[in-house]
Amino acid sequence: MEQQTVTPLVGLIVVGLAGALNGTYALPLKKTPRWAWENTWLVYSVVGMVVAGWAMALCTVPHLPMVYASAGREVIALVFVFGMLWGVANFLFGKGIDLVGIGLAFPITIGLSLALGSLLTMAAKDPAALVSGGGIATALGVVVTIAGVTVCAVAGVQRERIGWHALSDGEGCDDSDELRPSPRSGRGTRVPAQASRRRLVLGLGVVIVSGLFDPMLNFAFHFGGAIEDAATAQGASPLASSDALWVWPLLGSFVANAAYCSFLLTRNRTWQRYAQPGTLSHWGLAALMGVIWMASIALYGRGASLMGTYGKSVGWAVFYCAIILFSGLWGILCGEWRAAKSRPLRTMLAGLAVLLAALIVLGYGNSLLQ
Repeated sequence: MEQQTVTPLVGLIVVGLAGALNGTYALPLKKTPRWAWENTWLVYSVVGMVVAGWAMALCTVPHLPMVYASAGREVIALVFVFGMLWGVANFLFGKGIDLVGIGLAFPITIGLSLALGSLLTMAAKDPAALVSGGGIATALGVVVTIAGVTVCAVAGVQRERIGWHALSDGEGCDDSDELRPSPRSGRGTRVPAQASRRRLVLGLGVVIVSGLFDPMLNFAFHFGGAIEDAATAQGASPLASSDALWVWPLLGSFVANAAYCSFLLTRNRTWQRYAQPGTLSHWGLAALMGVIWMASIALYGRGASLMGTYGKSVGWAVFYCAIILFSGLWGILCGEWRAAKSRPLRTMLAGLAVLLAALIVLGYGNSLLQ
C-alpha cells in the first residue's frame, strides 16, 4: 500500500518538474536580440523536436528499428499527425494573442487543452472513472487550473493597459473606437469598432482551433501505447519506453513549425541574420532552448507513467498547471512586472496561488484514482 501511494507522488513531482522546465525553456529567447523570433525558433525546433529527441531514443531504447517495425506504420502515422496538429496549435496560439490579447487567448486555449487532454483521455480509457471520486476531483482540479489561468490573464491585461496608457499620445477619438497595442511599435492605436469586431470574431476562431489542437501531443502519448509496448518488449525500461514514442509526434510538430518559420524568414528577409557577425552565442542559446524543452517532455513521459493508470490524463493537467505557474514566476523574477503598478502584480500573485492550489487538488484526484 505504501509503495502504491509513494510512486504516484513521485510521478506527480516529476511531472511538476517537467512543467517547471517547460515554463523555463524560453528564457534564452530574451538573449538573442540580433535574431528575429523566427531565427531562434527554427534552431530551437531543429534541436528540441528532432536532434535531442532522436538522440535520446537511440540511447535509451535498444533495437529502435525493430521497435517501429513491431509497432506498425499505422500507429506511427497516427502519432505523427497528432504531433503536426499540435505544432499548428503553437503558432495559432501566438496569432490568437495578437488578435484578441492574452486575456482571452490564455483561458480559452489552455481551458480547452486541459479539458480535452485530461478528461477526454480518461474517458477513452475508462468512462466510469469520470464519475468516480478521483475523476470528479480531477475535473475540479482542471476547473481550478482554468480559474488560475484566467486570473493570470487578467493580470496580464491590467499590466498591458498600464503600458498602453503610458504610451498613448492622449489624442481624442470617437468613443466607438477601441484602443489596441500595435504589435510592431507597441504604441496605442485606434481601431474602428467594426474592424475590431471582425478582429474579435477571427481571433476567437483562431484561439478555439488552437485549444482544440493543443492536446494533440497528449493524444499521441495516449494512443501511441503500441510503440511503448514494443520498446519495452525490446528491452527498454518501462519509464524510458516513451522516448521511442515521442520522436514521431515531435517530428510532425517540427514539420509544422519549420514551415511557419521558413515562411516568416522569407517574408521578413531574415534568413541572412544567421550569418550576421556576433551571433555565435545565439546558436548556442537557441540550441539550449531545445535541450531544456526536450528534457521537459522526456520527464513528463516518465512522470506520467509513475503517476499510475491515469497518469496520462491527470498528468497533462498537472503538466500545464506547472508550466503556467513557473512561467509566471519567471516573469516576475525577470522583472517583467517591475514597471506595472501594484494591482496587476497582486492579481498575478493571486493567480499563481490558485494554480498552486490546483496542483494539490490534481494530486489528490490522482491518489484517489489509484
